[in-house]
Amino acid sequence: MAGFFITISHQSFQIGLFGLGLICLTSYYFKGILCRTIPFYIFIILSLFILIILPLHVVLQRSPILWIINLFTADRNTVYVFFYWILCCIVATLIVRNQIEDGNKASTIVRKTFHVLAVAVYLPGLLYCCNLLYLASGVVLGIFVGLELLRILKIEPLGPILQDGFHVYSDEKDVGSIALTPIYLLVGCSLPLWIHPDPCDVVDSAGFNLLPLTSGLLTIGIGDAAASAMGKKFGKHKWPGSQKTFEGTIACILSQLIMVFIFNRIGYAAFTPVQIGRIIFGIIFCSYVEAVTDQIDNLVLPFIMYIILI
Repeated sequence: MAGFFITISHQSFQIGLFGLGLICLTSYYFKGILCRTIPFYIFIILSLFILIILPLHVVLQRSPILWIINLFTADRNTVYVFFYWILCCIVATLIVRNQIEDGNKASTIVRKTFHVLAVAVYLPGLLYCCNLLYLASGVVLGIFVGLELLRILKIEPLGPILQDGFHVYSDEKDVGSIALTPIYLLVGCSLPLWIHPDPCDVVDSAGFNLLPLTSGLLTIGIGDAAASAMGKKFGKHKWPGSQKTFEGTIACILSQLIMVFIFNRIGYAAFTPVQIGRIIFGIIFCSYVEAVTDQIDNLVLPFIMYIILI
């Protein structure tokens, strides 16, 4: 059943990404017209209906909107997780609003708060409604792209607010006019789920090993956040040619090892001695890469860890 769902979700992803690509391309070439509020919203509504909703209706052989509603109300656990996700969204919105009202540039530690929130969102989804998480991660990617269009084109009422958020949260990786950091975080956390063969069949099976699917959460949700927080507070000894500290790297390693131990103790991961060696090697190696790279580690680290753990 899960495998069938993933197949449908793959097709939905392809349709959604193709539609989003056309929307972004059209917005770029006709930004002179679409930078006005009413033409923009008319264009978005028509594009979503023609490029995404109608093709999904053909693929699903039913209304995609009703299909999504049925997924969100499939059982009690799904409903609980859905409302929990709404609560996490409210918390994230309040954090951004407070930072905007403060007017100061967000520190690295404040930005890493969203890494912790990502872990809080993804773990319950993996454990209790993997199918819904798989689909929701793609939907949220589309929402992020849509919000970027609103911000770049300065569309009322959200465009100016989003621009204020970009101003206080942007860092050195947000080169140019596009806010890439939140998209990188989303893709990094979702990447193992997207590329793993039948991930929800794995989660539903008895005695499954959760770790490969949490590669992004371990490396950037737990490890990177711990490295940043501890490095800023206690870091004194820097890696050669880097602003990262040895203390931060040690925190990165220990935090991931603790999380793996918790997974093992609560029964979501069981290891052979060989697997334990691979896990320790993967954590140490990814922590080293995090320390010495200035590149987009939100994408690189999850992929490296996934390759080692799979």
